[in-house]
Amino acid sequence: MLPPDTIPVPRHTSQADYRTGDLKLGRIAVLADLRRYLQVPFDCLVKCVGAMPSQQDLQRIRHNLTESKILADDESGLQWTDFTPPATSKGSEENAFKPLGRIIAEILAEVPNSGVSFLANPNGTPLSQRNNTSRPDGYLVLSNKKTEPKIHWFDIAVPFEFKKGRDVESLRDDEEKIIWSLHNIMREDPLRRFAFGITIEDTQLRLWLSNRALLAVTEPINFFGNIDGVISLFYALGFASKSSAVKELGWDPTVERIRDGEVFQYKFTIGDEVFTTTRELATYGADSMVGRGTRVYEAKDAEGKKVAVKDSWREAVRQSEGEILKNILASCEAKLQPGELADAKRHFVGVRLCQDVAIDHTRDETPMVAEEHNYTWVSIDLNATLSTKRHLSSKGDVPDSGQLSALFSTQLGIIAHKIPRRVHTRTVFHDVGVALKDVTSLAHNLTCLSGALMALYYLHKAGWVHRDFSVGNAIWVEGVGKLGDFEYAKEIDSDTSNDVRTGTMHFMAVEVESQEYLFSPRHAHHQHQPSFRMNFLHDIESIWWAFTWILFYHTDTKTANADHSFDAHAQLKEYHSAFPGTVGQTSRLQFFLRTGKLQTKLENLLSKTCFNVCSHIIPDFAHALQDGYEKAEAKFPTLTLDDALLNDMHTKAATYLNDAQRRAGGIELYSLSNLLKQKRARTGDETSLPPKNQGKKARYA
Repeated sequence: MLPPDTIPVPRHTSQADYRTGDLKLGRIAVLADLRRYLQVPFDCLVKCVGAMPSQQDLQRIRHNLTESKILADDESGLQWTDFTPPATSKGSEENAFKPLGRIIAEILAEVPNSGVSFLANPNGTPLSQRNNTSRPDGYLVLSNKKTEPKIHWFDIAVPFEFKKGRDVESLRDDEEKIIWSLHNIMREDPLRRFAFGITIEDTQLRLWLSNRALLAVTEPINFFGNIDGVISLFYALGFASKSSAVKELGWDPTVERIRDGEVFQYKFTIGDEVFTTTRELATYGADSMVGRGTRVYEAKDAEGKKVAVKDSWREAVRQSEGEILKNILASCEAKLQPGELADAKRHFVGVRLCQDVAIDHTRDETPMVAEEHNYTWVSIDLNATLSTKRHLSSKGDVPDSGQLSALFSTQLGIIAHKIPRRVHTRTVFHDVGVALKDVTSLAHNLTCLSGALMALYYLHKAGWVHRDFSVGNAIWVEGVGKLGDFEYAKEIDSDTSNDVRTGTMHFMAVEVESQEYLFSPRHAHHQHQPSFRMNFLHDIESIWWAFTWILFYHTDTKTANADHSFDAHAQLKEYHSAFPGTVGQTSRLQFFLRTGKLQTKLENLLSKTCFNVCSHIIPDFAHALQDGYEKAEAKFPTLTLDDALLNDMHTKAATYLNDAQRRAGGIELYSLSNLLKQKRARTGDETSLPPKNQGKKARYA
């Protein structure tokens, strides 16, 4: 029996709460995505930082610190001269931890050519490309940037959070803030492969590590009882900063940041070639701390040829996207006619180059931070009330709404207990176009969707399923709709399965969301349920959801500009019901199943112009899909997924889209959120932009 398919897990950092810019809601979303962190012995993680001091070095540093009166050595042993346990201090938290700055500075001074300096209680909020207004209690900053009038998050090597107390609230507050700081470093800076952080609660110090595979933290050490451990940590951080590239502290020496007017661009070295970015295409994949961290840019090679560059972290057990697409094309060559093969290549994005990133001639991958018997997974309590203590912030911070996210009811899926590994990889594509989500012509939008459907047809005929279709990976390229993002594509009879993957919730088939077959005969419900696996019907249903999304998230510009009774709020409310952004919402299933009510909603909510395009097509398309599922599951638990059903369903889907495309004429689309002039980000959606930003990805906090 084939294993079950990968469980899809929604990303809360792609939902509305995160995109409001509200720090509290943003932190909740980040914690919900993480769900857990790894706790390891202190020595395990410190070794990941860099070179540890030898016993001879430790003896020398202790002597020098004693000479400079940082340490005192008396009958009770070594102790810090001016730094006392913060909980005993009657002064402010800032004053209690003030002596820490001199301790760290003196230890870093023991490292020749150390490239970082410590700043405590900085007065200014670091500059941010993402409008992040939080600021840590302190940080190690690149020494050559220390005297800048304003420190940028790009230049923060290690953020710190301090608390005088060690109670549960203090621990939780520090954890939430250091996680947010590490999250911001990783989402903000394309140069960062990983980042360290430090929290101190009274006498207890913990070291944190964030990379694309996991978040890890050490068991605490006593800052006053383990002086050698403290010296070793800051010595290792200083030693790791010695190289000009600062790669041991997480910076990527194969990427260079350059300023282009008011924005930053990047030079990616891939193999022997250099590609210079010209604009972002999609960077929201980097918002999730753990995962692929995907960023996609339009770029030019040395000859000025336009390409798309994709930077991501795949699971070590998965093939690269380039390898997967190569295997898909090999299956197409074996199973398609020559004319079909040529058309398939026309509708698949073309890969020019795909390589794993190498740092000092070694493949860049996340480290194994502990042996199997030497770590513990700690679950994050999402039901705990987040601390009321806010990040230090500057004027202009988005005020907290006080709302709690609806994500607490979200199904979180299966959590793996092995330490995951990820490999840093880059792919260069020949095709550069506009994602379907950013195409404002309705006719072009539907033609692009039809092209992606054609690509899926060839993919399915060759024995594969895509498993992650969305309006972000259908690309409009010079009048042709192409399909991209093959990282989760899998052969239908593949016997491989992975623990967890993220899914694009808006476009996920209802069976995939529920992880069970919903259309089998009633008498079969009591039979043994086979492992759930995605099939071609699920990919086609994703096309239906994309088609529906286009019509429900937009109206036509003529209606948008007219002064009449069109109720954008009512349409947007129904949009939220159909696209709630979380798993397990019955409104989404009912929206798909009840085609009669759907027809009524289309008539009552859409503008007359948009309704004339889709009229009966969306309900008929949904009904045809339901019929297809019933045919496939009629002999349940055996599934009948033969060529006849595949061809029939693709023919029907193509007919529906072509019919709508013929009706679209010159209609231009306008997003409802833009129409309503809401200051908050587009609710529940990372995929749409106002027409004036066509082809670009907006930045959000």
